[in-house]
Amino acid sequence: MEIWHGLLLGIIQGATEFLPISSSGHLFLAESWLGLTPDLHFTVSAHVASLLAVMLIYRRDVWRMLQGVFVFWHNKDHRHWEDGRLAWQLMFATVCTVGVALLIEPYFEHLLAVHWVAGTLIVTGLLIIVAEKFRPKHENFFTWKLALLLGLVQGMAIIPGISRSGLTIALLILLGLNRQESARISFLLSIPTILGALVFATKDEWGSIGMGSASLAGCIASFVTAVLAIYWMKALVERHWIWFAPYCLALGGGILLWLLLL
Repeated sequence: MEIWHGLLLGIIQGATEFLPISSSGHLFLAESWLGLTPDLHFTVSAHVASLLAVMLIYRRDVWRMLQGVFVFWHNKDHRHWEDGRLAWQLMFATVCTVGVALLIEPYFEHLLAVHWVAGTLIVTGLLIIVAEKFRPKHENFFTWKLALLLGLVQGMAIIPGISRSGLTIALLILLGLNRQESARISFLLSIPTILGALVFATKDEWGSIGMGSASLAGCIASFVTAVLAIYWMKALVERHWIWFAPYCLALGGGILLWLLLL
């Protein structure tokens, strides 16, 4: 992989990881059109960069949750008790995600193809529309039951081309959380989720992981664009995140039309 490949793929990874448009789908399309094969070194470095970006932006939330983790079970009056509860809820959701992902991955791991990604992009666009059209008028809070459901549904993001952020934000909005809180919980949930995915991806090759010039370029590009994407999504989610629906529908539909005309 050349340096410019790393830069381009890093920009795509960083931008699409936190926007509801599927990072796995966009990376696969870019790699297919460039004639590249998936590179474990690049994948790891780009995901580490995305992880660092979300931890940087939500560093205060992360620090409060870490403080609250140790007081949640024995001191309900502690000022970080609510943060500790959220931390445990996100860990619980992540465990549920891992269970679903391991269960269904064998059925979907061979489905990564251009026509499949086009179809799942359309599904992602429809999810955004459904979330906005049918979101309840009353506001709910994030409970343990919602954490369970969120974790189970997030496991479906193992399906190639399904957007993790789009799926989780849409679900939380449908369950009655406001848009800003839905995005915040989705982004915070990405921290243990990305960590788990990295451990799973490198479990057999940890000692051989390195970082060449292309991976380093991708890591830097992924970090910068991920930071910008998170801030942009936070600004858009309140009123304009539905704009991503026509983008997903147009891209997915355009790809299918192109394949039909070949």
